[in-house]
Amino acid sequence: MGPMAGIPDRVRRGTPWAVVFRAAARNAGFTLIELIVVIALMGIMLFFSLPRLQGNPFVDDANKSTRWLIGKISMLRENAVRNGRRYSLNLDLDIGRIWESSAAMTAEELEQAALNNSYTLPAGVHLVDVEFARKGKQNSGLAQITFYRTGYADKVLIHLQEDETYRSLLIEPFLSDVTVFEKYASFDD
Repeated sequence: MGPMAGIPDRVRRGTPWAVVFRAAARNAGFTLIELIVVIALMGIMLFFSLPRLQGNPFVDDANKSTRWLIGKISMLRENAVRNGRRYSLNLDLDIGRIWESSAAMTAEELEQAALNNSYTLPAGVHLVDVEFARKGKQNSGLAQITFYRTGYADKVLIHLQEDETYRSLLIEPFLSDVTVFEKYASFDD
């Protein structure tokens, strides 16, 4: 049985399709040179992309906590405007727990939110302090960042630490984005 087995005689003998079928039978796979070139190109691309992946912001616990906080801040700001009520981001600086609350919650609902709906920072990451633009620094107890129904928020710097690395998150009153500094930033700077 040859490569043209199963193809009718009239196709094999000179019709235009015969050329196509013969070419397909000859080029059934890739040559060794083609495979080597593709693998070499993939290796070169991997060589240049690995250094970028080592500093990937999606890897360590501090970055995971930072991403979670940024998402929660954006969500609270949007909910405050959409629902027309004041929301708060509560940060327990002593035990590293974070949760949200709203002005419409009862005392029992606030307690349940603190116990059941909170985010606990990973073991190596802790809240250093929260610096309010008007009230100053708070480094223990419960810090409450308020998001108002008109769309603005308290101007605050949240300071996180993992090992010797500090990260500061700046919440601006009228800007929707959170600015992240890879250092311990202060309003005095």
